[in-house]
Order: sequence, then C-alpha cells, then structure tokens
Amino acid sequence: GTEFINDLLIDIKNAKKFILLEYYIFADDEIGNVLAKELILKAKQGVHIKVLYDAFGSRKTSDEFWKRLKQAGIEVCPFFPPLFRLGLLNIKVNYRNHRKIVCIDGKISHIGGLNIRDDHMGKNKKLSPWRDTNIRVCGSGTYALTDIFLNDWNFCNKSKKQDKIEQFFPKISKKSGKNIQIIENGPEKDCSAIKEFYIQTIKKCNNFLYIQTPYFVVDGDMLKEIINAKQRGVSIKIFIPNTPDRKSVYACTIICLRKLLKNNIDIYLYKEFIHSKILLTEDVLSIGSCNFDNRSFNLNFELTAIIFDADEIVAHKKIIENDINFCELLTKNKYKKIKPKSWLIYFLYTLMRKIV
Repeated sequence: GTEFINDLLIDIKNAKKFILLEYYIFADDEIGNVLAKELILKAKQGVHIKVLYDAFGSRKTSDEFWKRLKQAGIEVCPFFPPLFRLGLLNIKVNYRNHRKIVCIDGKISHIGGLNIRDDHMGKNKKLSPWRDTNIRVCGSGTYALTDIFLNDWNFCNKSKKQDKIEQFFPKISKKSGKNIQIIENGPEKDCSAIKEFYIQTIKKCNNFLYIQTPYFVVDGDMLKEIINAKQRGVSIKIFIPNTPDRKSVYACTIICLRKLLKNNIDIYLYKEFIHSKILLTEDVLSIGSCNFDNRSFNLNFELTAIIFDADEIVAHKKIIENDINFCELLTKNKYKKIKPKSWLIYFLYTLMRKIV
C-alpha cells in the first residue's frame, strides 16, 4: 500500500490539468489527509479535480473532511447518498460503488484493490501486513477508465454545469505497449461481464489457474468450472486471508471452499490479510476491484483490467508463487478446525450464493 500511495502522490504532484478520483473508501485518517492535503494544493494551482466516493463505504468519513476539499475548489460527489443525510435511510445501500480509479491528465491511471485508508497501508496491526495489488496504466489505456469515471460522475452529479468532454481525452502519440482491456459490471447490467469473463477464462485455461481474493462465495457454475479445470490437469492455487476482516463473510468463504478442497485443489491461507483481486492463467492476467463473490459479481459496481502480455503474466506468476512463502496450505485437518459450526452462518452462505 505504501508503494502505491507514494507513486500516486508523485503522479498527483506532477498533474497539470485534471485529477479524477473514484473510491469505495476515502477515509478521514492519516493517509486520507495526506492525500487530501496534496489535492488541495493542486486545486489552488488551478488543476481541475473531481472526487467521487461511495456513500456507504465512506460513511465514517466526516462532513468536515469533504467540506475542506470543496472549499479548495474540488468537486466532490457521493455515490448513492442516504436520504436527508441519515445513514439508515438509504434504499440503495445494497448497491455499492466498489471501484477504485485515479485518472490524471488523461495519460496516467491507477486501478486495483487499494482504497484510501490507513489499514490498506498496513497501519492496522490486526490486519498487517496487508497484501494488495494495484497497477499503474500509462497511455491510451487510461481512456477507458476516464470514460467509466465520467459516466459514474454524470450519473451521480446533479449539477447543470457541463464539462467539455474533449479535455479529458487528450491525443496520445502511438507507442508500442501492452494490450489491456477494461471490463466493468454493475447491477444495471443484464449480466455480470466480469463473472462471464472469469468463467470463460477458466474454461479455456490448460496450464495453471491462480486466484487471489479476500472473499470467495460463488455459485455452482463457477465451482463446477474450477473443478473441471482441476480434473483436466490444470494446476490451481487459490489464496485467501488467514485473518478475516469480515468474520461472517470469511466463514461463508470457508464453507464455499469445501468442495474445492475435496477435489484436492490447493488453497493457501495468507498470513494476516490478502486483499488482492487477481485471476491469472497462462493467457491472461486480471487485476481489479472485483472479489470472487456474488455480491461483487451482481450487486456492486466493479471493474477489472485484463492484461494480454506474456512478460506481465510471467512476472506476476513469480510474484504470486513468492506469496506461497507467506502462506499455510489448507489441509483437511485444518479445515475441520476452522469450519463454521453455527447454522446461521450456513443459512447466510446459502443466501449469498443465491444473490442475483
């Protein structure tokens, strides 16, 4: 997390025209205020800045925090705010914008799993070290992320003021680079594009399949494809945290992994907390905000970057395989000790798998 925030601060300091930020959590804590201070400074220098945050995810962030940004000339907008500013009066609370996007001058962008919050920087002892993955995109790959941000902003922002779209999409000279595709999904879509991409990718892989996710609660279709891949000889490794941040969801994750464990699929418990959202095969690398669970697939606004580059796939394969050094392999004996005992958890698990 600290590597990400240091890179982000450098890019913000170098911004010349505009900065667009969209986060599920933008906290009023140490790291949130460090970033806010830099944004306020850039706004005073004349840089156009927009901040879009999820009202539920950032519900603990003080009004005073947002007020300071607005007073500096920064445009701030909540995604699905509660009625009359009362947190419990939010009929859309089940639909959350879980995306993490930064776009700077239309040329540089950041996406991944990290929010703007101290514990994502490893500052929470119970969840430290915090293992996460973000990527920095330079060039025309930023166009798609800028487009997604502006669609989300225009959906939420009620101001009659209209920005000139051209300013957000500057001409970029063509250079050799890596092929990247951005996929988004949300509850307004007819189907989950990210889930369908995952299923089709798992169907096609023949060598290896690596998955990193803090939560793993999927339906029978996804489980079947993973098991089918194992049966045709694919090397499968799934990484989840050893320490939960949401105990009920973690318990549901443990239940969901039961069938995979029975089929001798390797499941690794990362010591402390892993928050990366990654799917990696011999053909593609997916890094984004989407967890491997039905809430992320069907109810949240999510996105992921698909990278079609052999060098990046090899490099990230080494990174994930190095993570094994910080993991404990989940055995059947270990599973018996940690599997949930309460019938309420099994009931919740059933509900989570049926989310549509």
